[in-house]
Amino acid sequence: MMDRILAFLERLMSIDRRWLYLAVAIAVAVPVLKPIGLPVKVSDETRDFFAELEALHEGDVILFSFDYEADTNAELDPMSRVVWDYCFSRGIKIVALTLYPGGVGIAENIMNEAAEKYGKEYGVDYVFLGFNADWSGTMLRMGESFRLTYPAEQYGRATSEIPLLQIADKYADTPLLVSIASSSYAEYWAIWAGGKFDQKIVTGNTAVQAVLVYPYYQAGQILGFLGGLKGAAELETLTNLPGDATRGMDSQSTGHGLMVLFILLGNLAYLAQKLRQRRAV
Repeated sequence: MMDRILAFLERLMSIDRRWLYLAVAIAVAVPVLKPIGLPVKVSDETRDFFAELEALHEGDVILFSFDYEADTNAELDPMSRVVWDYCFSRGIKIVALTLYPGGVGIAENIMNEAAEKYGKEYGVDYVFLGFNADWSGTMLRMGESFRLTYPAEQYGRATSEIPLLQIADKYADTPLLVSIASSSYAEYWAIWAGGKFDQKIVTGNTAVQAVLVYPYYQAGQILGFLGGLKGAAELETLTNLPGDATRGMDSQSTGHGLMVLFILLGNLAYLAQKLRQRRAV
């Protein structure tokens, strides 16, 4: 019996690696097509992020900055989408902007999708200020006036004519700023908008960026943050709005689980091979 087990394990060493690639591809693809709904453990920083959103009231206006481009949209779009969906579902209004030229198209996709889903009116329920290259000056001037910082919004309409900006024209009018960022812009928001104007800030960041945000979170300069796709999935769980992040985490979990299984079997096969060689001697 033992010899049969050892022989089976040893045969695993000769499996064509293409079968392994196929198995991983299936493990990753199936949860995307049919979500498994694996449990997501929510971190403290995500709970704090959600707490700031939950504290908002119907009619409040928040500031939302799309601080990323297409190279990270697979990881950060789910964060933006769930925040916009949650805010619109609760009647919260949004003033949006981007600090990247490539963020314009990303912002439009998220905004248009959410506005259509919840029947929101541009200029009344949300507005897009667009891209401004002078990021540091923008952060500082917005503390004085959104309308003076952006005389016209993204599509050329004078901001002085937009109803939403009549009630939200500076940081003091927005109880929360949300920055979804792939770079250090999240930290700069905390320094310029938070440090000078006491703007409350939460951020969403790529997984590799999260470690740089953590000191600001510990110091209370950033009140909560989402770390990578896992953070987005955690927020989807708290808001009960499952989406791409939840499906993505299912795929990651099954893919990683299968790889761990392959590693264990590979080590067992190696040990079985050595044991049979010793017995042969």
